[in-house]
Amino acid sequence: MLYSSTSTPGRPSCAALSNSQIHLLDAIRASIESVGEALNDDELTRLLLLNTDLPTEAGFTFLSFSGGVVTLSVPKQDLAKWYPDQGWVSPEKEKMARALGEKYGLTLCEPPDRSSSSWFPDFEQALVHHHLELVARRETIIIAHPKYLKVRMYCDIADGGFTKKAAKPLALGPELLQELSALYCN
Repeated sequence: MLYSSTSTPGRPSCAALSNSQIHLLDAIRASIESVGEALNDDELTRLLLLNTDLPTEAGFTFLSFSGGVVTLSVPKQDLAKWYPDQGWVSPEKEKMARALGEKYGLTLCEPPDRSSSSWFPDFEQALVHHHLELVARRETIIIAHPKYLKVRMYCDIADGGFTKKAAKPLALGPELLQELSALYCN
């Protein structure tokens, strides 16, 4: 894999290229499906996926898999480009995320990075950053944060209660990571 001189291990730059034509999400899905259902998500991550030569795509690398969602590393970000004022995501990144949401039939939300609770008594006075979420009905499909990217790969299938919980692959298309990289390279 090729990295620019400014990349660091585990955090590729936006200039990072893949040696392969295989898309990262497809490679992860193929690895998961190659072992069946005997491994739990922790075992899939630690024993299989972290020991598989997964490609880097559009500056993203694999970190973990849990609950049908893959977490990816992102290129190092300048937080001033994400949060120019009061912790809200910049209008430019919001506009890009909204366009992606429209393309994939998803709704854009901007929840805070932390919620109000007794752990954060000065919530109203603290500078709370927000992140971008693209959602479909009741499920979050994509979380774009300046420190990570999460993409849902499998959605739960409603069952009758007597069968093992099943999941169906969620196909968003091979260009998804390339399109999401625009959020991390501007």
